[in-house]
Amino acid sequence: MIVAIEGIDGAGKNTLTQALVAALAATGRPVRRLAFPRYTVEPLGPAVRAMLAGDQALAPVAASVRASALLFALDRANAGAELAAAAAGDAVVLVDRYVASNAAYGAARLPAEERPGFRDWVASIELTDLALPRPGLQILLRVPVDVARAQARARAALDASRAPDQYEADDALQARVAAEYDELARSCWVTPWLTVDRAAAAGDATKAASVDAAVEKVLRSLY
Repeated sequence: MIVAIEGIDGAGKNTLTQALVAALAATGRPVRRLAFPRYTVEPLGPAVRAMLAGDQALAPVAASVRASALLFALDRANAGAELAAAAAGDAVVLVDRYVASNAAYGAARLPAEERPGFRDWVASIELTDLALPRPGLQILLRVPVDVARAQARARAALDASRAPDQYEADDALQARVAAEYDELARSCWVTPWLTVDRAAAAGDATKAASVDAAVEKVLRSLY
């Protein structure tokens, strides 16, 4: 079963994924994890990274919403056999960003009237044309946009390799992406969604409790 974990940059997807891996393993359920984009995997991962970093050679691709979306989709398609095998087994496969990320980020870059058609286009390209397996569950990790932005900046300050890319640095885009994710979850786009709200938290203990509550909610949906 593929479980996609979605949310804007800085929402805490990696933290939740790590906690879910531990919780599922503790129950004896086989669990695997993947993350997209796969920046280091040839041939397309490095191109995705370069595009997001502002490489001028890829500027025409970056400027086109559909061209850049296709690049993200093809990166996933290169993992298609691995995804299909994982989906067919008994394991829970936790995927940090999947098809919905393409729909949310791409639609957020378009005028409002073009967004529904773009969401349909992404679903058709990735799930029909490229035959990627449908997720069994999509989790929207929702946090206040300003909190996510602060967390993303703090992460970048601690790790020079995590410098914000063009999408991460654009606060207005991130706010629109958050609204797009809300719409995808509300409409149960493609497959069922579970929304996990994480309020602003202060202090390590409070943050840990917030993660624990999120994990418990997800586990209840899987059993």
